[in-house]
Amino acid sequence: MWQKIEDAEWRPQTYLELEGLPCILIFSGMDPHGESLPRSLRYCDLRLINSSCLVRTALEQELGLAAYFVSNEVPLEKGARNEGLESDAEKLSSTDNEDEELGTEGSTSERRSPVKRERSCSHDSASSSLSSKASGSVLCGEPLAQPMGSSQGEQTLSPPPCGLAEEARAPAEKQRLRATQGPPVALSRHSPGPAPPPDCCCSVGPRRWVLLPLPWHSPAPPQIGKTGAYLQFLSILSRMLIRLTEVDVYDEEEINTNLREESDWHYAQLSDPWPDLELFQKMPFDYIIHDPKYEGASLICSYHQSARSEDRGMSRKPEDLFMRRQTARMRLSKYAAYNTYHHCEQCHQYMGFHPRYQLYESTLHAFAFSYSMLGEEVQLHFIIPKSKEHHFVFSQPGGQLESMRLPLVTDKSHEYIKSPTFTPTTGRHEHGLFNLYHAMDGASHLHVLVVKEYEMAIYKKYWPNHIMLVLPSIFNSAGVGAAHFLIKELSYHNLELERNRQEELGIKPQDIWPFIVISDDSCVMWNVVDVDCGGERSRNVDLTQNVQYNQNRFTCDDVDFNLRVHSAGLLLCRFNRFSVMKKQIAVGGHRAFHITSKVSDNSVAIVPAQYICAPDSKHTFLAAPAQLLLEKFLQHHSHRFFPLSLKNHSHPVLSVDCYLNLGSQISVCYVSSRPHSLNISCSDLVFSGLLLYLCDSFVGASFLKQFHFLKGATLCVICQDRNSLRQTVVRLELEDEWQFRLRDEFQTANAREDRPLFLLTGRHV
Repeated sequence: MWQKIEDAEWRPQTYLELEGLPCILIFSGMDPHGESLPRSLRYCDLRLINSSCLVRTALEQELGLAAYFVSNEVPLEKGARNEGLESDAEKLSSTDNEDEELGTEGSTSERRSPVKRERSCSHDSASSSLSSKASGSVLCGEPLAQPMGSSQGEQTLSPPPCGLAEEARAPAEKQRLRATQGPPVALSRHSPGPAPPPDCCCSVGPRRWVLLPLPWHSPAPPQIGKTGAYLQFLSILSRMLIRLTEVDVYDEEEINTNLREESDWHYAQLSDPWPDLELFQKMPFDYIIHDPKYEGASLICSYHQSARSEDRGMSRKPEDLFMRRQTARMRLSKYAAYNTYHHCEQCHQYMGFHPRYQLYESTLHAFAFSYSMLGEEVQLHFIIPKSKEHHFVFSQPGGQLESMRLPLVTDKSHEYIKSPTFTPTTGRHEHGLFNLYHAMDGASHLHVLVVKEYEMAIYKKYWPNHIMLVLPSIFNSAGVGAAHFLIKELSYHNLELERNRQEELGIKPQDIWPFIVISDDSCVMWNVVDVDCGGERSRNVDLTQNVQYNQNRFTCDDVDFNLRVHSAGLLLCRFNRFSVMKKQIAVGGHRAFHITSKVSDNSVAIVPAQYICAPDSKHTFLAAPAQLLLEKFLQHHSHRFFPLSLKNHSHPVLSVDCYLNLGSQISVCYVSSRPHSLNISCSDLVFSGLLLYLCDSFVGASFLKQFHFLKGATLCVICQDRNSLRQTVVRLELEDEWQFRLRDEFQTANAREDRPLFLLTGRHV
């Protein structure tokens, strides 16, 4: 029984009687002409609606399906609550200037008196039904509802005079009314200049909406009570259009700015000649992390910090470190990067709409090179669109891929970007900012998307005219470190191939351009002051031949790489005259990695403390890479391994050949075991802990014996299996100074087939 109706022959007479009834409503042979539809309506398919002619009822019909009339009796707070549905809750407030007044283009005196307008609105509403029926106009005689979310002090809309009296006015008098009061109905937001012609339905411009009545062509007059809904819909749509020109970017101050190097150390000034290699070499290496995304990361000790690093201070409380980062809303410039939702005539060809090539026309090419650290030949695959084949060298047209073309250092042309740009990405085929046409101002450039094998098809679907580098399947569950590692090794191998190829043409090897750019997929805008460069991180793949990214890492891999570059004696600079705005993207990236239980019916939340367990225990195994579990556990619970190091910045943890984030309350001191490495002087330092992560043959017993530790300091050794763990303890003679217990052995919470990492802790005696 529906709505307590006992009549078995009951049939609905109006659409409103379908309120709350689960049903599918199909219009057969007719269109709805202004009828009120129930509020429980969830979905509308407008594809079959005839839009070949813009008559008034057709416009009202389509707007009516998308918005509801808001009665004057609805409380303001309820309306404000409903309007919150139009925007993402995470977007905070809109930048549509909701506080601005919303009024008709009436006389000057009316615009100055909101009280008078409000009274006029309530006075005319009493006779709205009769006058509207008499005049046959839905826009006449009814008060235009105040938009939701506006304050009480805002102006409301006043209806123009209407009804039978207006029908009888002389044409000249009606013309004077139009001249003094404007069109019968007009909704305007910052709309200077003349109004659009009366035969126009909607005029859209920057922050401008005008709704004018159309000639009457419908046999069925529309119902009363929808004007407020239309205006509300247009207000929402206006904010949506403005929102499309804006973007949320991370807006955070640099961290650890109160920690400065010695005052007698020289920093580059704006008046200094730039670039000056000799000046760069005199500048000290800054061990301090300033990137705000690493606010919760361990502080790295440098020459001067051992005495006063306690003064680091925390700009945010520890419980706030893992909350949402601060953002600001910015208006996109003409040189912004865009995602797949951007369409314009200028970048059609860039996106693949080229008259010479068919859409999706691309070829798959294998590219192999040997690398001793992986113990086997590395085979990568390039997806190369036909329109981008000129960037590559083939043995013959359509044949084997030989190399990627590189420009010459001596080429001073500004018609193209010299450095190839590589963008690692995962889970952002729709939202990644890969359309660089406007960002590069239309200049020719080589842009390569680096994707995982299982995502190759979806990225190719959304970006058919982009070059893609597909990683081997063994890296499907790897972090960003694997992508950075393969990008750099591939680039160096390609540099050698290009040097050999162009040397046959009489070009010197040192004249081949050695730089690449590794850019995030969230870089939306960048600015350069008095210097010509592009991208986010520029790497010289020739000089860094013997320094590799750690292919196992998920977080802080760039910090780890920079420390090893510096210890190798290479000059590493950060260009402070070059700034990048990064868009906040709520999907993909590091968020694509979810740590869940391998037991499908286990709905209990997994916390970082459960990421490691005792070997051979009945602990619940997790479906996540072992390296990710290790890094997340150390980030949140490293104090369990290094209790003396907690808030003890004068006695940091000694970390050999790697940087791992142990949390914001523990400091680390990075040293390299490589011969002739540049390390800080540790003769005056006494360490509270020792971290050995996958240490190789360069780490020896004699190397470790030169460092001093507090009594009770703790040790953590990390290896890939239990046998390697025991062999490392014996080879480094750790039992001479460290005490171990059987219960101090741990592993990441992975099943045996997922190759867990093993940890052994000890105490200094």
